[in-house]
Amino acid sequence: MNILIVGLGLIGASLAKTLKKNTNHTVYGWNRTQTVTKRALEEGVIDKTGTLEEIVPKADVTIVNFYPEAIPQFIKDNRHLFKKNSIVTDSCGIKTKICRELENENFDFYFIGAHPMAGREVSGYDNSLATLFDNASFICTPYENTPRNKTDALVGLAQEMGFARTVVTNPEHHDEMIAFTSQIAHVLACSYVLSPLAPQHAGYSAGSYRDVSRVARINAEMWTELFIDNKDALVREIDDLVSNLMKFKYCIVNGDGPELKALMEKGNRIKEEIG
Repeated sequence: MNILIVGLGLIGASLAKTLKKNTNHTVYGWNRTQTVTKRALEEGVIDKTGTLEEIVPKADVTIVNFYPEAIPQFIKDNRHLFKKNSIVTDSCGIKTKICRELENENFDFYFIGAHPMAGREVSGYDNSLATLFDNASFICTPYENTPRNKTDALVGLAQEMGFARTVVTNPEHHDEMIAFTSQIAHVLACSYVLSPLAPQHAGYSAGSYRDVSRVARINAEMWTELFIDNKDALVREIDDLVSNLMKFKYCIVNGDGPELKALMEKGNRIKEEIG
């Protein structure tokens, strides 16, 4: 197949490298900054490039790798270029806003939302890796009327690329789960390092500090869009987190050792059960 990667930043270039490493598909690439496209071609990250008018019609699968607000517009603006009956997908970390915006468009191709679950605290082409998606999950969010063979084709491509697990769900459930497994962790990490004591951590910190603060290294522009576009699910998680923090605060303020111990034992038990 011809696979087109649109956007050769961290995720897009890593997808291209993974395709080149693990499959025999022909990888086309396009980036708004043409110097990046040229590097990717020279370094063998992609096989071919060209203008959108030249390469989009050749793609059996197109993967769009932009910030969330730009993805639907790009697909609508270029709807006349996509190959008929081809698969167009994305790699964005939220799905409901994108999928529902495109759901009622009269496309002659099939849009299937997707989320390759991996990332780094750094961004850009220079930080892309052929191993970024090793042991990662690949989530697909097809519409109810998406033909099964199209979803199976995208899932099969992910498996061919080496993703350890594939999940098929709807956009709303994806966003609900990502609010818990990813977004709230970034909110917590950023909140944690906003402490006035954070600049003094050297000499006093070890694994706990590193574990909690790691994802405070964040692409603020991109995550601002992700948080706001998933605000309902994320706010629910923030409310739950604040409620649980207040339980700890109440026990500590009131010296309620037995209840504080019970809270920690409950957390430990849940973590042991779920991994």
